Amino acid sequence: MADHLDNYRDRFPILADTCYLVNHSLGAMPLAARHELLRYVDEWASRGVRAWSEGWWETPVTVGDELAPIVGAPPGSIAMIQNVTVAQAVIASCFFLTGPRNRVVFSELNFPSVMYTWHNVPGAHIVTVRSWDGVTVPTETFLASVDDRTAVVPLSHVLFKSAYIQDAAAIIERAHQVGAFVVLDCYQSAGSVPFSLSELDVDFAVGGSVKWLCGGPGAGWLYVRPDLQETLEPRFIGWQADKAPFDFRPGPVEYASGIWRFLSGTPNVPALYGARAGYRIVWEAGIEAIREKSLRMTQEVINMADEMQIPVNSERSPERRGGTVTLDVGNEDRVAAALADRRVIVDARPGAGIRVGPHFYNSDEDLARLQEGLVEILER
Repeated sequence: MADHLDNYRDRFPILADTCYLVNHSLGAMPLAARHELLRYVDEWASRGVRAWSEGWWETPVTVGDELAPIVGAPPGSIAMIQNVTVAQAVIASCFFLTGPRNRVVFSELNFPSVMYTWHNVPGAHIVTVRSWDGVTVPTETFLASVDDRTAVVPLSHVLFKSAYIQDAAAIIERAHQVGAFVVLDCYQSAGSVPFSLSELDVDFAVGGSVKWLCGGPGAGWLYVRPDLQETLEPRFIGWQADKAPFDFRPGPVEYASGIWRFLSGTPNVPALYGARAGYRIVWEAGIEAIREKSLRMTQEVINMADEMQIPVNSERSPERRGGTVTLDVGNEDRVAAALADRRVIVDARPGAGIRVGPHFYNSDEDLARLQEGLVEILER
C-alpha cells in the first residue's frame, strides 16, 4: 500500500538498488548528509581555525536543539556526546553511590554496554530485573524492584533485541516516588516511536543518531532535565564544561551554566553536521506518520512470519511494539548473509534471530523481496 512517505525514497541513495531493512542498526544515509559534510569540508578549507568561532564550537548544543523537538525536549536541554557509553559515564559521574541508597536497577535485556558502565561505578549495588521470556520485562516486576534504596534506574525505552516498549511513564513515576533518578535510553525509540521527554518528566535521557534518526555514527546525545542541570556537578567532563575554557586556567573546573557543564572535549564536528541532516528529514516526515507506517509494516512482517510458520521473538501488541520484528529463523547469521547476497539487508542477534526494521522510506515491495528471499533460503 503506497503512502506519501514513499516519496522520500529518492532522498536515500542506498534504496536505489538495495532492500534496506536494518534501520534499527544503521539508518539509511539521506542525500542531504552529503551536502552537510561537504559544507563542513568547505568551511574547514576556506575558514580554517576561524570556523571554531563561526559555529563549530557551539555545535554540541545547536545540533542538540535541532534534535530536541523530535524527542519532546526544550531548547538547551540536549548536549551532543560522542556515544551513549560516554553519555552514561557522564551521568554516572554525577553520583557517589555510598551509604544505604546505592542500588542501580535495570533489566537484563538492557544493551550490554549500559550495564558495563553501571557495574563499574564504585559502591553500586546492582539489582537485575529478569525477563521470563527473553522478549518482555513485566512492568509489575520492574516496579517491585525499585525501592527507597534505589539511586538510579537506567531504563531502555525500547529493548534492542525484541523491540518491546517498556512502560517508561510508570517506572519513572515509581522511581520518583522513592527519590531515585531515571536514565532513559532512547536509542531504539527516537525517530521511530513518538514520546516527549518533558511529559515523561524523566531526569536524564541518552541516545544516538545511528539508527532511526538517520544521522550516522559519532553523534550520541545526552538530555538533562532543565531544573536539574545547575544542581549537578559531573566529574567526567572536559574543557567545554568550564565556564571560561579559553582562559586556560588550571583546575579545578568552574562549571559552565546549563547543559554545557555536561560536555567533555573537542566536539566531533563532521559527525554533528551529518546528524543534522537526519534530524531534519525525520522531523519533516513527522514522527506520528512514521509511527503509523512502522506499525503497519511491522504487522505485515509478523503476518508473513505466521504464514511461513516462523516464530516471532518480538512483542505482537502494537502499543508495546517498537520498530523492529525479530524472526527466529534458526542459523540467523547464515540467513542474514544469504539475504545480503540478494541485496536484502537485515541483521542477526545470537539467540534471538534476524531483526527486520522497516522505516518510513521502505515500501511494500521491500517486504515482498524479504519474503521471497526467506522462502528460497529456508526451503534450501
